[in-house]
Amino acid sequence: MSAPSISVQLSIHPPRFTPGSQPPPSLSITATSHATQPITIFTWPEIFNLALAQRRKNFTCLNLTTNTAIRLETTKGPKRTAFSQASGGRDDKAFVTLEPEIPVTFTDSFKLGIAQGERCRVEPGHRYRFGVNEGEEIWWWQYGRKEDVMKSPDSAGMDEPSGLPIALDNVAPVEFEVEGSE
Repeated sequence: MSAPSISVQLSIHPPRFTPGSQPPPSLSITATSHATQPITIFTWPEIFNLALAQRRKNFTCLNLTTNTAIRLETTKGPKRTAFSQASGGRDDKAFVTLEPEIPVTFTDSFKLGIAQGERCRVEPGHRYRFGVNEGEEIWWWQYGRKEDVMKSPDSAGMDEPSGLPIALDNVAPVEFEVEGSE
């Protein structure tokens, strides 16, 4: 059986902002499963964990004004213990069920819009294109709802996924503009 497909849509709100503005701009990813039954995905090392993914090599950003790439990777990620599929365990919140054809949206602050001063990597008056890095995929997923795939609280490790990784291809990038300070 082949892996189900998931369509992904990015959005940045508002698409025009001043670095450090309040409230800060947000980055959202909407995932829609096209499987014929519910699937549960593990989001910790994937683009759906937006707090971590924005600091790793999961996304790309191009300054359209100067046609130069913006380096986004600031960490490879924290060192951590093995992943756990235990219900109520440390990774419990990283397991998310996608019902067929029902969009699920993941949202976090847009890190490029928060940084100020020396940490700011975007320039006022410039336009940018932000997208998902080529080759992104969901490496762990299983058929069933979260309550069906989670293991007992005293369990360790992860069961095998239900199939091959789910490729996250053809995700349209979004554009945003940085306004000058007021």
